[in-house]
Amino acid sequence: MKFDAEKFRENLSARLRRQYGKDISQANSHDLFDAVSASVQELIMPAWMATRNQYEKKPVKQLYYLSAEFLMGRALSNNLINLGIKNEVKKVLDDMNINYNLVEDEEPDAGLGNGGLGRLAACFLDSLATLDYPGHGYGIRYQYGMFEQKIENGYQVEYPDNWLKHRDPWEIKRSDLAVTVKFGGEIKYGKTPDGQDRFYIENAEEVTATPYDLAIVGYDTNTVNTLRLWQASSPDGFDLQLFNDMRYNEAVVRQNSAENVTRVLYPNDNGPQGKVLRLKQQYFFCSASLQDLVHHFVSNYGTDFSKFPDLHVIQLNDTHPVVAIPELMRILLDEYGVGWNDAWAIVQKTFAYTNHTILAEALEKWDIQIFQSLLPRIYQIVEEINRRFMIELRAKYPTDYSKQNHMSIIHDGKVYMAWLAIHAGFSVNGVAALHTELLKNQELKDWYALYPKNSTTRRTVSLRDAGS
Repeated sequence: MKFDAEKFRENLSARLRRQYGKDISQANSHDLFDAVSASVQELIMPAWMATRNQYEKKPVKQLYYLSAEFLMGRALSNNLINLGIKNEVKKVLDDMNINYNLVEDEEPDAGLGNGGLGRLAACFLDSLATLDYPGHGYGIRYQYGMFEQKIENGYQVEYPDNWLKHRDPWEIKRSDLAVTVKFGGEIKYGKTPDGQDRFYIENAEEVTATPYDLAIVGYDTNTVNTLRLWQASSPDGFDLQLFNDMRYNEAVVRQNSAENVTRVLYPNDNGPQGKVLRLKQQYFFCSASLQDLVHHFVSNYGTDFSKFPDLHVIQLNDTHPVVAIPELMRILLDEYGVGWNDAWAIVQKTFAYTNHTILAEALEKWDIQIFQSLLPRIYQIVEEINRRFMIELRAKYPTDYSKQNHMSIIHDGKVYMAWLAIHAGFSVNGVAALHTELLKNQELKDWYALYPKNSTTRRTVSLRDAGS
């Protein structure tokens, strides 16, 4: 990147004036961090827009990585290194008597991830951009991270991780792309004017999903991909009449309920309410992401969804986003009138799944009562997926009732999300070659026998290949 030191200095000073009404001598450490970051964002923006325009003008298959976590770390230093201008920026700041290290330390760690799963997702996005692959992320814009840890009197004390106390200078709010996600309600059945069957939901809780975009800058390249994070709010969350009646808490109940969906990374789920919130989070970002992809596809290519897998592959990072599988079925069936067989064929060519555990007891599963009450239409679709799958199993293992029961997506009062992912996905892998071998030979050996290996790659061995 060609770096213009004087223009960078001007942008930094202008940002301080516009945002804070200050000059350099009056700015504190946070003001300077914000101004430096915004000035770097100005440098990123042309390549970001050019990358997006290139994908639009010359359509290619793009990867969309769905993950409940993205442990991104601090963006300033990472972006400067990837752009190849860190030394140049430090020199400009030195000339302005600004300590770069103090500015860098002012940035909070984004509260979007917690451990290995989130770090894998972040590194994956970084690698995709660096290798010039069209790959993007979808996740949740958590208001608070898991927690901020402090040691007081020899004991761990947990405080809210208020990483968004100040605005995030790296994000761009895209209110124009907001969508609606529905929870609960009752399934209704009707016919369209042309006589087609349709299912729809009435009396559901509606939550608005608003996207915030973050630039994913590749190292020493012009490719800048996108991480899109969803924030929840209520479309009618404030009841003015209740407020005027001095029932202040009741006036914001709907808003609080909606905002709870994206309030905290991994809320406590020891009780039923916590489990419902966890499932809400998962469905919320999966539904919003798929609506986003489908709306974009339809606006550009119409409703010939047979082309959808030619332009999209969706990687499910562990079981948290597996509910995206029946959600895509719902969108195709209920909103666009695609027949079941055609919709299922599209799903099977679109989704791939990364497994993160070799412990069967740790694989995610949901009580039917919670799943069905919160997502009634989605549960109905999962039931039909499983009904058809059981026909296949009975034909393959006609007398092995134990295997039929064990591999059923719904059994023992629970919905087994990993089983759904393996049955629907065109490829399954572990997080390393050794992990994949353990899955093939131990925990997922029945599934490997059902969907045997068709290909190998440098990093992982697929349990099931795309067959392309």
